[in-house]
Amino acid sequence: MELVKYGDFGLERWFNYHGYLNKLNMQAVASARTQSDEFIKEFLVSHQKIPILVHDLIMVELWKQKVFKIILSDKEEPKSAFPLYTIIYHELLLANLLETVTFHSDAVETFGDSVTDLGDWCHRSLCYLVTQSASEKEKSVYFELKNKVSDTSNLKDLDRQYKVIEYEKGIKAITIVRHLFENCLNSDSGLPPSIGRRLLYTHDIPIILCQLLEQKPWIIIGYDKSNTQRRQHIWHENGSWIPYEKTSCVIHKPEAQIWLCLFQILLANSSSLKYDCSVSHRRTALLKLRPLLTELKLDVLPVLIDLRRFLEDLSLNESYGGTSDKINMCLIEVVPEIRESLFSKYKNKWRKLATLFKEQTESNRGKEAAKKAALQWTETFSEEHLSQLFSYSLGNSGDENPLYPTPRCPTCGEIASKRCSRCRQEWYCGRECQVKHWLKHKGACDLLAEAITSDKNSN
Repeated sequence: MELVKYGDFGLERWFNYHGYLNKLNMQAVASARTQSDEFIKEFLVSHQKIPILVHDLIMVELWKQKVFKIILSDKEEPKSAFPLYTIIYHELLLANLLETVTFHSDAVETFGDSVTDLGDWCHRSLCYLVTQSASEKEKSVYFELKNKVSDTSNLKDLDRQYKVIEYEKGIKAITIVRHLFENCLNSDSGLPPSIGRRLLYTHDIPIILCQLLEQKPWIIIGYDKSNTQRRQHIWHENGSWIPYEKTSCVIHKPEAQIWLCLFQILLANSSSLKYDCSVSHRRTALLKLRPLLTELKLDVLPVLIDLRRFLEDLSLNESYGGTSDKINMCLIEVVPEIRESLFSKYKNKWRKLATLFKEQTESNRGKEAAKKAALQWTETFSEEHLSQLFSYSLGNSGDENPLYPTPRCPTCGEIASKRCSRCRQEWYCGRECQVKHWLKHKGACDLLAEAITSDKNSN
């Protein structure tokens, strides 16, 4: 498990590494859900691999911001969207794996200096989520992108998927930042105090969390799959959106994580770092949360009773929750070393990397690597493999599966029960929709079908 350089993106080494992380993530999720031996976390901790995951996370984020944007602006249709999609998806994959392992304090303490970069990544992801969920109209735009019928243009579809993943990684960042606070605000924490100062004072994460509680990006009003009526949908951790009436949760996971995070910062903070709530804009933001703490939510999370009492006291006393400036003083400001070093190393080289990526992925070597990776992808995400991993039938509990949501027809959005007979990966509700979608699906289908045929012949 070693970092893959930018020059190898889209080649066999990159695909092997991506596939390896996919399997690690799937097993880590399965172990966490069944509360069994979390040997993936133990492996990452004992072999000091978690800082590598953070380095990879920052690398891919920067590649998407620089190289992918150049590829989009060139408007040259790629012959295959698969290599680009794996890179776009790779960041979400890493975020999911880090979300799982950071639940454990011993894993968080192995971050070392890379924790600063992870904290900054969370800040950028949360800020993006705030800007994209500022109104119901903006949230509905994302929802339409999520469920949009695929365009005939690979570039347009890649741009659509890029925006969807950017939104969803913001929701993942909520849990990660909560795990960071839970550790750095603990007096026994092995994390450097600088990360707590950066999250609390430099980025003022609590203000962002307050904004997210008001905007509720995990709840969207949009047209259902049949496009007949608008209704509320709730984000599910498998990446799908479930109609509100089909859920029974009073507090949904992202919201619960934020409430617990604020409780940790304001009332369960045993470190020397204190958050000054008496500052005008902070006090205003916190007091806006009082109407959101309903009796039902207090029943589900009793610790919020203390938080509500704290907010009531804050409303009565302007100086309540204040701290001394001397306590919060930071003598040394840490910097995100990974991101800074990448910026410095590849300054004025992003265009060359974009050109190199196009040349390599369209070469015979790149095409063969993509075929092999596509075949591995189909095996990894096959129903049989996922059923065995999660020990239940996918067909009967698709909504519960964190990695394999219920198949939907890409043309009309209805639940799909029929597969493409060639590649066995795309699902349709019927023949008519399959014919309509064929021009879009043909490229990926040819790639997968050829890979399957080559594999059978070699065996």
